[in-house]
Amino acid sequence: MNGFPAREIRSYARRERPLGDAAKAARERLWGQLAIADHEWHRLGEGSREVVLDIGFGDGESLLTLAAGDSARDYVGVEVYRAGLVKVLRGIEQAGLANVRVIEADVQVLLRQIPDGRIGAVQVFFPDPWPKTRHHKRRLVQSPFLREVARILRPGGVLHMATDWAPYADAMLEAASSVPALTLGEEGRGARPWTRFERRGLRLGQAARDLRFTKGGGAT
Repeated sequence: MNGFPAREIRSYARRERPLGDAAKAARERLWGQLAIADHEWHRLGEGSREVVLDIGFGDGESLLTLAAGDSARDYVGVEVYRAGLVKVLRGIEQAGLANVRVIEADVQVLLRQIPDGRIGAVQVFFPDPWPKTRHHKRRLVQSPFLREVARILRPGGVLHMATDWAPYADAMLEAASSVPALTLGEEGRGARPWTRFERRGLRLGQAARDLRFTKGGGAT
């Protein structure tokens, strides 16, 4: 058993406009070079280079910035929204980055395909907070998700989450407390770059909170 409910509730709602002609052309041209197909998911992290899994990267600003400054590690971004995927494909090409790839998938499906202890770090920056109480069941960061993250992390691997919704940060901490393998480290953004999204939130009085956990030797 992997800990996920038999009938999963999606943590996202697919509401997006169709891609324009230019975006479709970019996707067609770059997808084969820069995307990881589902039959290759099980190979993530099998090489000597450490892999950073960026879950729900949005427009990719943080993903591209971090990868550009960290050529020693490979970054894999996971997203369901095609506009964001295409933006990152273009960004990879424009910056000439050799250490970034993308996956289009529901991350809860992807995680099951990754063997134990393969991933060096997992990033979850500003997941949808689903603020209404009746929608809390849709939140991505819950105990079953965190157990899967702990399972795929290498010993000493880091889970870094950020949110500007204070009640969600508290819920993240509570969920992580049920996963013995995850130990809370120092709070603070670390190397996480400032983004336009975050600066806009600050102007609205929504300060971000960063939570970083390290995988120890406990059971997941």
